[in-house]
Amino acid sequence: MEEEIKPLDLRKLKEIVQQESTRLNLRSYSVEGESAFTLALALTAAVKKIFFEKSGTTFSREPKLEKKPVTQFVHRMRVDAMEKFNATTVFSVVEFTANEAGLDKAKYLLTLVIYLEQKFLPEFLRLLQYPYIDSDSDLELKDGCGTVINLIAGQYKREMAQLGYKDLTMSPFESYINTAADGIGIPKGATEKYELSFEIEGTPRLVVEMMTMATLPKWSSQEKTVAKKILVIDDDPGLIKTVEPLLKSHGYEVLSAHDGVEGIARLKEKPDLIILDMQMPHMDGYEFILAMNNSTGTKPPVIVLTVREDLNEIVKIENIKEYLIKPFQPDSLLKTIQRNI
Repeated sequence: MEEEIKPLDLRKLKEIVQQESTRLNLRSYSVEGESAFTLALALTAAVKKIFFEKSGTTFSREPKLEKKPVTQFVHRMRVDAMEKFNATTVFSVVEFTANEAGLDKAKYLLTLVIYLEQKFLPEFLRLLQYPYIDSDSDLELKDGCGTVINLIAGQYKREMAQLGYKDLTMSPFESYINTAADGIGIPKGATEKYELSFEIEGTPRLVVEMMTMATLPKWSSQEKTVAKKILVIDDDPGLIKTVEPLLKSHGYEVLSAHDGVEGIARLKEKPDLIILDMQMPHMDGYEFILAMNNSTGTKPPVIVLTVREDLNEIVKIENIKEYLIKPFQPDSLLKTIQRNI
């Protein structure tokens, strides 16, 4: 196994940019082109960290990085995913904008696309410690690929933050098999993309593409941003594994606990909001709320997750703001959080 993946080394990153810019002919695209290449290298670091942290796995060799033209149709990119692996391919897309209004108006600043071969996707997810999926189910394949892009996008946003870029608003993922009939959303005017190809055991298994505007918003030296902390309390490990990358991909810091007792202990970390399951061993949601409200410490707002549908009275309990019925849509959770954090 290769050496442990370390945090992004900005000095080394700048050296690599200078060395590789000539190879990819970025000098002719000026400083903006080099900035885009820097973002592509940060994306490489994000993918490598995801795999190392989730499975201890490193790739067979450094990913192949190429700059390629974008095939456009009415300001969207045409996609033929089968050309990546010459086999049935699942791919997922997320777009980034400056804010929520940008998503509504399709004012994209950056687009990520990941491609995975259909027959390998279940094994790929298992490598990342996710439950096995049915390779014959289009829905499970699409959701599984979406899970991977959420993981990568969340880590990528953290790498971008180290480079001084402002936090961008990310769209929900959209997943497809082989092609997207209407193409995918990309930054207006984008004519080139960076393509990264990753190998596992000597075989290309994952392709990641990035398209970006020439410049992205950065923090000034006077500006600072602190990620909001969300504490997720649920005894279902599968739910935490699903919710955690979703929230991280939208810029939140995530704390987790598997019952109320552990949740009480994590209150000392001063979360800004709590997502709480009501039915748990050792200390259920009701007991947790009672203990928190009777304490002298922090009392953040609470969003309840439950399988029951007769909980209109529950929001009358102090600090409970809203509840969601399981199973819930990711968009519903995100919008509920935004209303209450």
